[in-house]
Amino acid sequence: MNYEDKEIQERFGKDNPFRVPAGYFDQLTERVMSQLPEREQQAEQISLTEHRSKSRRVALRPWLYAAACTVAAVVMGITFYSHESAEEQHLASTANTTTPATNTDSQYIDEAADYVMLDNAEIYACLAESEL
Repeated sequence: MNYEDKEIQERFGKDNPFRVPAGYFDQLTERVMSQLPEREQQAEQISLTEHRSKSRRVALRPWLYAAACTVAAVVMGITFYSHESAEEQHLASTANTTTPATNTDSQYIDEAADYVMLDNAEIYACLAESEL
């Protein structure tokens, strides 16, 4: 118990000043029900049909989500595969028509060396260090 709680108890005591009238909860249900508006039979039937159609939609929702995910995955796979195969065809056509594969590899090495701005002396120094 902290200081504030002790001070409140000393000042006001431990008695609860709030009281419930006798028989309050005995008649509570009847009073609440008497204040509710009356329902019509027709409105209740309409709500049952709406509830049935809504419950079907709720039951089908996980299946619809799964179908949408599957369609999205298939479309992405087809798009990725067609892009990859087009790239492979382009590389194959350029490799077969212009230069052999070894020249293509050296071309990529030259482009990488240019990109990192290395000259031949620095490349030889790196190779010499890695051999030791």
